[in-house]
Amino acid sequence: MIVPLFPPLDGEAAERFHAFATDLLDLQRAGGKLEMADVLAREVSWCRSAHHLGKKVLAYEACVRILTDLARLRWRISEQGYGFALENPKELTGGRPTEEIVASKETLRSELRPVVDEQRRNPAVVEFITKMEGEDRLGRRSVKLLMARGDELAKRLAPALSMADSDRLAALRSAVRPYLQEADDRVDSTTGRRLREIWRYFRYSWSIPQVPTPGRQLLYLIRDAGHEAHPVIGIASLNNTPLEMGEKRESFIGWHLTSLIDRLRAASVHGSDALEAEVAWLETQIERSLAEVDWTNLVTPEQVASPDEGLVKRLAKKGQDFARKREALLREVAASEPGQFEIEGWFEADAPPVDDAVLELEPKASVDARMHNARKQLVAKKRANALSRLLSARIAIARHRTALVDPGAIEEALGKDQVRSAINIILEALKGRRAGANLLEITTCGAIAPYNRVLGGKLVALLMLSPRIAADYRRRYGNPSIISSQMRNQPVTRDNALVYLGTTSLYVHGSSQYNRLRLPAGTIAEDQKEIAFHAIGQTSGFGTVQFSPGTSRAVDAFLSAENDFREVNSVFGEGTSPKLRKLKMGLRKLGFDPDKLIQHRQHRLIYAAPLFPKARDWLVERTSDLPSFLSAPDQFEDATERIAEFWRVRWLASRLDHAKSMAALRLDEFTPLGNLGTLSTEED
Repeated sequence: MIVPLFPPLDGEAAERFHAFATDLLDLQRAGGKLEMADVLAREVSWCRSAHHLGKKVLAYEACVRILTDLARLRWRISEQGYGFALENPKELTGGRPTEEIVASKETLRSELRPVVDEQRRNPAVVEFITKMEGEDRLGRRSVKLLMARGDELAKRLAPALSMADSDRLAALRSAVRPYLQEADDRVDSTTGRRLREIWRYFRYSWSIPQVPTPGRQLLYLIRDAGHEAHPVIGIASLNNTPLEMGEKRESFIGWHLTSLIDRLRAASVHGSDALEAEVAWLETQIERSLAEVDWTNLVTPEQVASPDEGLVKRLAKKGQDFARKREALLREVAASEPGQFEIEGWFEADAPPVDDAVLELEPKASVDARMHNARKQLVAKKRANALSRLLSARIAIARHRTALVDPGAIEEALGKDQVRSAINIILEALKGRRAGANLLEITTCGAIAPYNRVLGGKLVALLMLSPRIAADYRRRYGNPSIISSQMRNQPVTRDNALVYLGTTSLYVHGSSQYNRLRLPAGTIAEDQKEIAFHAIGQTSGFGTVQFSPGTSRAVDAFLSAENDFREVNSVFGEGTSPKLRKLKMGLRKLGFDPDKLIQHRQHRLIYAAPLFPKARDWLVERTSDLPSFLSAPDQFEDATERIAEFWRVRWLASRLDHAKSMAALRLDEFTPLGNLGTLSTEED
């Protein structure tokens, strides 16, 4: 793949960029990736003093930062006439010999290391690590007390080495006693440090950068009561699942066009009655989605019952009008000082009502009345667009209904763009209802030294299946949904039963802590069937992890100056992944093709863990039944110990017989971050 670069630079800035790209190219040829940081620092220092370039300095700094980040990856700089291009060799994704797998893992770590190192060099992070590793006058003690030593852990495990069966398990129950601890603002009894800070400290040892994640989040420490200090075995975090994970996950759940078309084709084999049931399901989905939108001042009940193409177009135009008003308002806000702007007139009396109460559900509700008004325009736009799309789907299904319930005509109907578009709209609305409430993504999961030597990563992953997680999730987030409430214009609390966990491995090749990971039936409750982590495909290798925080800030500054307003304000309802949208927008304006360059090629395996056999049917609203441990998880919190016991039996007991691992355990320990030379390995 070859991607030409067209930076919006001219004159001195263009000549300087050419020389800079040439320097990076020379360093690539010489294998000098570490020296790239020095070359970048030189350019940033120059452009920040080049006041005569005006706003062009923002474009220049963003361009050199982007090029440096990409040059550190597998993107090779090449000259193209007087300009430059980026080349990325085709990646091999098939089977590889062990040596190549090891090399590919090290390549990935080396590509991410500059971003991680930049984060750890941040003065605030350095100060945080120093504070956590020291003691203070308030009696807070060093986080080092929570780091187990390999020789001490080996000593605890030693009695079990000479035992077998029940005697060995009894010894292991005393030696390692894992438990889950939510990392919130409570204070740890051993160190006096806040649990959230302890989690953050150990997360900085990971080989991928730590970045703030918007939305719902649960953080956990896995502690070991087998030692008086209760050292940390590992850490985990769960977050909102990405709305876009690609075809593999969507098809697995049933949220993808192809999966529903396959279902309709299968139903056609059983005749018209089976197809009638499927079409009725589509119609029910439209009804449910329409019921979630406040129609006031947009449509009438009669129009919703019998929509036509003209209505759909009028709603789409209204959505565009609201978007333009919002953009104009944001421009005025950006160009004015507080108190200089008249609010009246920005939200007409006949516009869709947006109650202040639903906007104030957002934790960071705007205190600026002008921005508050802009958010009302955003909500109005979203309602108009949603109604336009849903009513277009209603028209399409009604128009082709006769063919859709006819086994002899359905194939032709499924080939029509209007039908396929309608199905996509229905599935998109369904996914919006379920993805934000009933799925979580395991975004951090692993053991720290020395527990990684005894398959502690398997333990951490298994404990994510504990009803304790679902109970904490329900307790913490059993409040009104922000976006749903804004769309309905009244508080809407969704059923947030946790029925599905997703995650990705750090590497696409080689072993993963999720491989062969299963929880036997009956471990949690009598009605619990076997739960397993299923490898369902690979990620497409898209994302922003390859871009440093400095690059993100530079692109954001460039966009703000270029647009004269902040188009992405990171508020609920603007869309998914504000960071990704800002970077793609900035890359495009800076002459870097985002559709190609966002492909960091760091593929990962996608894992799915449905928490009961009919979880996927539940997520597509074909059943409403839940097993007891999911409908009332707080009644099964004692299952955490049963999960830990299964880990002892299945993984820890057998690890004792692995002489190489036990020998390595005796020599291993967690290296404090203050004197860390290399990053620790968090995944087995």
